[in-house]
Amino acid sequence: MPRLSILLPVKNGEGTIERAVRSTLRALPRDAALVVFDDASSDSTAPILAGISDPRLSVQSSADAAGVTGALNHLLNHTDSEFVGRMDADDVVLPWRFAFQRRVLADDQVCFTTVVEWTPATRQIRPNFPKAISTAAFPYHLLLSNPVAHPTMFARRVVLETVGGYRDVPAEDYDLWIRMQLAGASMRCAALPGLLYRTHATQVTASADWRRASWSNEETSLTFQELSTRLLGHPFFRLTTLSARSDLSAVEIDETLVRFESAVKSASAKLTFVDRALLLHRLRSRLDSVRSSLTPPFC
Repeated sequence: MPRLSILLPVKNGEGTIERAVRSTLRALPRDAALVVFDDASSDSTAPILAGISDPRLSVQSSADAAGVTGALNHLLNHTDSEFVGRMDADDVVLPWRFAFQRRVLADDQVCFTTVVEWTPATRQIRPNFPKAISTAAFPYHLLLSNPVAHPTMFARRVVLETVGGYRDVPAEDYDLWIRMQLAGASMRCAALPGLLYRTHATQVTASADWRRASWSNEETSLTFQELSTRLLGHPFFRLTTLSARSDLSAVEIDETLVRFESAVKSASAKLTFVDRALLLHRLRSRLDSVRSSLTPPFC
């Protein structure tokens, strides 16, 4: 039995799947496996996968579309490794990723890495400033936005099983992070990049419809409010949800932002200087983004 299983769902990924799989296999430790779920692809994804000969690769498939959540839960239910990692069908694993994350996970239960953003259409590579998020600071970052890339996840299986795996909501990854945090999981993001993260106009998170569905999803909103109550003593709405509410005036939203900012500053006072400085920098950026969308504008 492998100690680590990397879960990779794919649907119609003929243009990127081979590179994603081969980069993952190159980085895998000896006691690890890559498990791919072909979600009813109608292109040449299946024959491409069949042409990759490696005993550490296994492919499962479905004739009926399962969606990302269904595919991931299927892979979770059909593997039994101690550790679980994630990978997407259009990204590239950097060679040191899994060995590095396993070392980091000696002290935590869930580990992410930063990413290097990569836009093949323009041949641009954009290294981000390597900002680590400590275990103590991670829950506060979850109150601002999703601070990590889903395909960089590396976790102890028991944590995912404790919360019941993924839920069928638009932002299934962010929803999972919040529920794992509420369950008491220790989570961090390491500064070292572990992935070339492909950005393109057709990815799901670039869709305005997806963003609206994510912001309005009741299940994720209630879970977020539970985390907000635990950390800040009040069930605030997500900032993205707040900015999209038509039942509140710009003045009312700004007043809520002021209260939210004060609560985060107060609650985060116990963090180290570096952790708190990074958190408050992101807080100001997120608040400025919300305020810039309001009418009239606020300074």
